[in-house]
Amino acid sequence: MTKIIVDSTCDLPQGYAEKHGIAVLPLHVLINGKEYRDGVDLTVDQVYAYMRQDILPKTSQVAISDTYETFQQMLQQDEDLLYLSFSAKMSGTYALVDRVMKELAPTYPQRKMIALDAKGGSFATGLIAMQASELAEQGAVIETVAERCRFLIDHVEHVFVISDLKWMVRGGRISRTMGYTADLLNIKPVLDVQDGEMEVIRKVHGTRNSLRCVADLVAERAVKCPQQMIGITHADDPQKAEEMRQLLQERLPQCTFAITEIGAVLGVHIGIGGVGVFFFNQMQ
Repeated sequence: MTKIIVDSTCDLPQGYAEKHGIAVLPLHVLINGKEYRDGVDLTVDQVYAYMRQDILPKTSQVAISDTYETFQQMLQQDEDLLYLSFSAKMSGTYALVDRVMKELAPTYPQRKMIALDAKGGSFATGLIAMQASELAEQGAVIETVAERCRFLIDHVEHVFVISDLKWMVRGGRISRTMGYTADLLNIKPVLDVQDGEMEVIRKVHGTRNSLRCVADLVAERAVKCPQQMIGITHADDPQKAEEMRQLLQERLPQCTFAITEIGAVLGVHIGIGGVGVFFFNQMQ
């Protein structure tokens, strides 16, 4: 049987991973000198509460010891392992997992292990994992599941808007001058992910206009898949996510929508109030 594995940045709907047997590797969050496993020792709501107190958590990749232990347990249950990683250009987790798989391979020669760089994150990886788990539940062999995932990785889209650049400034991702100017002019950057890296594609004045901009971009890029499920994530701002859903519903009335909260690791980088939309531009 093929076991689907993701990390805690994938933002699957609550309960989905447990229901469908998807394993989740927790990344780590450091707050006030103490380290927590994302989603295990610390909830996303707790992380946002710290941020609202102006405490900026730090993040790190999965622990290699935990990864070894988790993988060995699965291999001993005669499972083949397919791991969908957060972008290798934004995290070292893919390289770590690939290394662990190569080191375990001689001990379990009868088992197959594949690590795929999803070239993105959040609910984009979640959407791919959902498709992969469906195939695995139908009994598809790991090569078939991996082939489907590779196709979806090439056709998944990320479009999101940053509400407050303070967190990107504090994290060192943009300059203080850039952050101050954007705040002064009420500019909300709209970003997507290309080949595993985030890129600013629009600079929009005001929150409402930025949400409309995202909705328009999604409608344009999703035109070939008008009946898919679209993922919406938010960083501690469910009202904004619902507003985004309504804008998308107007433009893509045949689609369904799932809203989840952006997990702790990505939430630290994007900042409170950020909203993302994830979907496929092609599925066949």
